[in-house]
Amino acid sequence: MKQDFALIYEDDYLFAVNKPAKVASVPSEGIEERHTMQGMIQKQFEDKGADFKPYLLHRIDMQTSGLLLFGKYERDREQLEAILRQKEAQKKYLTLLKGIPHGSVITAKLKARTTNLKVFAQTLYKVIRVYKLPIIRGVASLVEAQIRTGRKHQIRQHFAGIKCPVVMDEVYGDFHFNRVFRTTYRLGRQFLHSKSLTFTHPFLNTTITIEAKLPKDLEIVLDKMSGKTPVKSIIHATPKKIRRGRR
Repeated sequence: MKQDFALIYEDDYLFAVNKPAKVASVPSEGIEERHTMQGMIQKQFEDKGADFKPYLLHRIDMQTSGLLLFGKYERDREQLEAILRQKEAQKKYLTLLKGIPHGSVITAKLKARTTNLKVFAQTLYKVIRVYKLPIIRGVASLVEAQIRTGRKHQIRQHFAGIKCPVVMDEVYGDFHFNRVFRTTYRLGRQFLHSKSLTFTHPFLNTTITIEAKLPKDLEIVLDKMSGKTPVKSIIHATPKKIRRGRR
């Protein structure tokens, strides 16, 4: 798969891209490196010289779109990898949830990435907009979520834990709701987008904020829910009762 990615931020030490959904960040079982963001980015910039070999500073789920940060040179790796461990770092996501979450913070332990031990995890959030879904006979909430910790599937697990799962989440979601939502709004992946990252640059000694634009597939869903784009109604037909005559 050959694809060139436009940079949404770049300096002498690092750069950021807006990852599309359905592309893995790094290799895993059944996914070769050349089909991942890491492999494709390295291929895209292979003419930059032997010292220039981009590497990921964090990762996001395959079905999640949005901001990915890359380091440029191996000599800077240690300082750059510390970016997301900064107390002042802010990593924000946009997500669509089934229902309406009440509150502003979720603190619930989740499994560590490498062991079954449960560790502290915290997600801050605010509801941006609530959408009525008359066809589905329910509501959905557009939410900005900020993770204070980086546990695996943290946002997805935390919101599922308060009965407001991420829309179209195939693992932690509401499967009946997702099936109707997919048919109605034509969304084929979870509504989760890595929106922005704010951090103190370890070499430039300044605060940097990088933002990744919401992709078209998610924009279309929001337009449909808000009434800007018409949605084809789904008619649930009720079989007519057949009157049997007397013989």
